[in-house]
Amino acid sequence: MNTSLHTGLFCFGLLLAAASAALFHWQRTTRHRRPPVEFKLLRGPGELSLRSLRRLEASLPLLLLAAVLLPLFLGMVLCLWVPLLEGLPYAIVAVLGWAANLALIYFAGHHLYRRLATRRTLELRYLGERAVAEELAPLLGQGFRLFHDVAIHGVESNVDLDHVVVGPNGVTIIECATHQRSTGKDAHRDHEVTFDGKNLVWPWGPDRDTITAIEGEMVSFNKWLLQTTGYNIHANPLLTVPGWWVDITGRGLITVVNHKQVLTAVSSRQETFLTPDQIEKISRELEQHCRDVEF
Repeated sequence: MNTSLHTGLFCFGLLLAAASAALFHWQRTTRHRRPPVEFKLLRGPGELSLRSLRRLEASLPLLLLAAVLLPLFLGMVLCLWVPLLEGLPYAIVAVLGWAANLALIYFAGHHLYRRLATRRTLELRYLGERAVAEELAPLLGQGFRLFHDVAIHGVESNVDLDHVVVGPNGVTIIECATHQRSTGKDAHRDHEVTFDGKNLVWPWGPDRDTITAIEGEMVSFNKWLLQTTGYNIHANPLLTVPGWWVDITGRGLITVVNHKQVLTAVSSRQETFLTPDQIEKISRELEQHCRDVEF
């Protein structure tokens, strides 16, 4: 093919990329329509994970387009103009150019792979939170209030909780850790996680960070609860691991259960700590950090 044909193909590819990007931008900016009422709803289970998942999925087509077209354009440039050089400049530009193209392909593919892995993590997190919320649903008929994706960010509080349950037997904060099953050394135990009171031990190794993070959130949440309501209440922290068999070998501040056991873990506290007025006051404060779902 001659130079003019190469140039025409290059310009066509550039125009196609620009048109695709413009169409993608137009779809994102015009898809929202004003609703008849300014809704502000409570977050559903996994709402924040679902938002992150939607943003990521919206950007994936553009990332894929860039990952394919950028190396192609660079390769076309090298094919068009490098042959016009001679001698040492030709060798230097050819080697450096194709090395840069290979590096671009690698980094584009690596970045796209990481985004796809993040998408899978967000999807699992969302499904896990939904599964836990379904198990907690019967509490609504027993005088309990459920709040999902409670995000409290202030001067002294920095809390992101998957679920908060407020009821006669107190306040329970619930975090959800959803992981894919990974075959360990013993294939028959790849569905088990062990909790020794301080650490989670997965088939791929120990995990102390999750328990430490929940303990920190518990302290921060109790402080926020005291400041906003005046109630000196110690929330009951709970960690759920959907789909995993939990082997308890020690006790700690955190209770770890399978998602099928979460209802029993919340309702097993038979003491009455909160009056209906206290439940209502705490619920009003929590609503301020959960009622932000708009259309």
